[in-house]
Amino acid sequence: MLKDMAAEGAKAAPPVTMVTMAHMIGPALSVVLTTVTILYVVLQSAWLLWRWRREARDSK
Repeated sequence: MLKDMAAEGAKAAPPVTMVTMAHMIGPALSVVLTTVTILYVVLQSAWLLWRWRREARDSK
């Protein structure tokens, strides 16, 4: 149960951090969230490509 709570807290941390930073930095929240979302998608895509290549190479 504690492990699940920690995992959910870790998942919530980036959005909470971005909302807090948006108020401190000053640009519109939509601009910050759009930028962070694009960065997140790019990082996730790179990680998936790396994982798929590693699995393909290891399965040979």
